[in-house]
Amino acid sequence: MAIGTTNVSFSAIATEVGATANANVSLQDLGQKQVILNPGNSRQTYTLTDSITLTTQDSAIADNMNMGGSNNYEVSEFKSYDMNDPIVFSSVGSSVNSESETINVFATASGNCIAPVRLSGEIYCSRVGNDLVWYVSEGNFGSFGVHNKEGNGINGATECARLAGIASNTSTTVSVAATTLQNNNVVGSTATVSSGSTSSNLVSTNTKIGFDSRIFSFAECTGSSGRNVEVRMQLDFTVTHPDKRPRKFRFFVGLFGTFTTTNQECC
Repeated sequence: MAIGTTNVSFSAIATEVGATANANVSLQDLGQKQVILNPGNSRQTYTLTDSITLTTQDSAIADNMNMGGSNNYEVSEFKSYDMNDPIVFSSVGSSVNSESETINVFATASGNCIAPVRLSGEIYCSRVGNDLVWYVSEGNFGSFGVHNKEGNGINGATECARLAGIASNTSTTVSVAATTLQNNNVVGSTATVSSGSTSSNLVSTNTKIGFDSRIFSFAECTGSSGRNVEVRMQLDFTVTHPDKRPRKFRFFVGLFGTFTTTNQECC
C-alpha cells in the first residue's frame, strides 16, 4: 500500500519500506537504506534502464524526496511513496504468439513415430564494471526454434536490463529462484539449470547468476494434428546491497512448440 499524503506516521513508513527494527527507528535509517526504483519519475537510488517492458515500478514520490543523501529528514518527504515488490519486467502471454515473455522460443519438429522436443531460454545477470546487467540468451538448445526478447529476435546473449552503480560494492549479492507458472503437454523433462550460480556476490565479473530453462522431451504418435507444448516460467532475482534493503526483480520465460509425427498408429 502507498504511504498517504497527510498524517504520515512512522509506522506507515516502516511498513511500506519493509523495515524490521522496532526500536530506535530513525528517518535517516528508513530513507538511506531504501533502494528507490522509479525510472518514470527519474527517482532512482541506482539507475535502472531496460530494453524490454517495465510493467511495475515504485510510485512517483514527493518532489522534495531525497532518501539517498539528504541531511534533512522529515516525515513529509515520505508521503505518497509506494514500494512495489517485486519490480516486474515483461508479462505472461495468453498465447504462443503473444511473445510477451522476456525470453520466448517457438519451435517445430516432426518424426515418424517420435518427434524430439528441445526448447530452452536463459536469463542471467552478471557484474559489468559497477553495474549489474541482465541478459537473455537462447540457452542449451539454442539451435532449436526462433528466440525472441519479448517480440524482438536475438542472436546470442543480449542485454535486457541494467541496474547501474549497484555493483560498486562487490559485497552486493544476487540470488535467483524459479517458479513454473504453466506446464502443458510435456512428456519428459522440464528443468531449470544454473547458468553458473544461483546465489553469489558481485566480486567476479565472470559469474553468471540465473537459470537456463529447458525442455528435453518427446512427442509420440501424434499424427498430423501434433502436440502443442506450452511452458511459462517466472524468474525472481533478489539483489541485496550490504547497506540497503533487498529488492526483487521479476522476468518471464516462455517455451513453446508444435511437434508432429507422420504415423499415428505406431505405438
